[in-house]
Amino acid sequence: MTEREIAPYEKFLLTTSRNPSQRTRSFIRDLVRVIPWSFHFTRGSCSLKEIANELASLGINRAMVVHELKGNPSRATFYKLIDGKLVERDYKVRIKGIALARELNRGRSVFTAESRLRIINKCTSDFGEQLYTMLSLFFNFNKERELPRIPDLKGIALYFSDDPGGNITLDFQQIETKEMIGPRITISDVHLGKKGEAIRSLMGILGIGKRQKS
Repeated sequence: MTEREIAPYEKFLLTTSRNPSQRTRSFIRDLVRVIPWSFHFTRGSCSLKEIANELASLGINRAMVVHELKGNPSRATFYKLIDGKLVERDYKVRIKGIALARELNRGRSVFTAESRLRIINKCTSDFGEQLYTMLSLFFNFNKERELPRIPDLKGIALYFSDDPGGNITLDFQQIETKEMIGPRITISDVHLGKKGEAIRSLMGILGIGKRQKS
């Protein structure tokens, strides 16, 4: 069984804006080590067209690009490969800060062919629900509040939680060992663009959220 046959719908590419700092490169490497079926593309000075070619060669149709400000990751933008071209989606997230795995004394993940990423939403804020719903549309994951009680469950859990400052904190956990792994990410804002009304309508139908951050 080939890589593409194992998880063709979960794969995506992670890269940076051009000529990134060492810290941003380390952040991307941390993410690839904890997100199953993600691939790191070392961008350097490559154009979006060259990234599109790389996606096509890997059989991937989604990419996340991390941009930086003063040497630190500052926002993430999202792309899909459509007719051989990278098309930017109309939503993005603002990164307030990160802590690398080595700074938290966290280890790496252990992947198997059965590993998958499960997103667990612990947020109660409207802002957290908007971020969670937006990312679920892009990455096509099932929305969960708790890990399913399945014997011998394997993979990585990514927890969304509100912090006291009104931001959203993202933390990774190895499901088999319950060990926290990888980087910690703090998100300060989400731009929903044209998707915003659809997301807010969906949230309204579900009766989600009481506090809004825009």
